[in-house]
Amino acid sequence: MNLPAVPRTSPPDSPMPSQPGPHSIPALPSRRRFFRAAWVLPLIVGALALTLGLVARYLWIEPREMGLACADVPTPWWCGPRVAAVQVHQYNGWGLGALAAGLIALVFRVYWLALVGLAVGLMGLVLYNAGLAAVGLLAALLVIVRR
Repeated sequence: MNLPAVPRTSPPDSPMPSQPGPHSIPALPSRRRFFRAAWVLPLIVGALALTLGLVARYLWIEPREMGLACADVPTPWWCGPRVAAVQVHQYNGWGLGALAAGLIALVFRVYWLALVGLAVGLMGLVLYNAGLAAVGLLAALLVIVRR
């Protein structure tokens, strides 16, 4: 028993053009704008943190002249912050900060804390705390990518 074929203008599961369905997909240009906008802030934060870490390492912490200048009496105004940055490095402060921010952001899905974990993690990678900073950076990146 053959039934006559009924011509269809649309696939059986698609909604009619005049009736948008609950799972309708937005147009492609708006999706492109969304993807561009979602990555702008993490890229800016990452670039600034990486630049700040590299400048601090190669122009402020590592040069021998900077250490010798801090040995003079009276010391320049920037020696206190330099010594504090070196102390943070010696006690794994960059790595612990990135790890704490990244894990808290991952557990509670806090986006701004993931950006903090991204920044501190990148600075920790540059400033000699690569082990813990890498784990915190990866946890922060998981939150940023899922957003």
